[in-house]
Amino acid sequence: MTTQTLTAHKNVELIEIGHQMNKVGLSEDFVSSAVRVAFEYEGVYDLMKMWSEETDEEEKNEIVADIQDMIDECLQKEKVEGTYIRFDDLEQIANHIRIFKDNLRIIVEKNGGLKKLTVLTGIPQPSLSRFFSSNTIPRRVTLLKIARALNLSQIQIATEWTR
Repeated sequence: MTTQTLTAHKNVELIEIGHQMNKVGLSEDFVSSAVRVAFEYEGVYDLMKMWSEETDEEEKNEIVADIQDMIDECLQKEKVEGTYIRFDDLEQIANHIRIFKDNLRIIVEKNGGLKKLTVLTGIPQPSLSRFFSSNTIPRRVTLLKIARALNLSQIQIATEWTR
């Protein structure tokens, strides 16, 4: 990720975009994190600028999900080297991830659904929707936020393939 030095104009622009995001209902935690990370990393700044210029609501939601992914990546305190996974094991791992996410989604629905989880975690709803609909390996930070919001223990939420 490319670091950057912002001009006073870009600083003000980021704050204004953050204010726009807050006005449309994105959580203060998300907006605050996005602005803070965008001050340091060019990619987040670019995504926020794209979000502010986008008119299609679905595209805006995808950009919000991308921003959340970048926030998680930038703020991850401990960089973990990837584990080698054999190609032959990928389908089985994807099935396990799908089962895990489907079971977690059932717990989410029993506890008020995605809108309530968005409020409790500060993770934007488009990011949570992408999280639950994909077979991608979940990020540990996302799982821990969800676990805290649902009062699940780390043992209940821990998996060997989180990154």
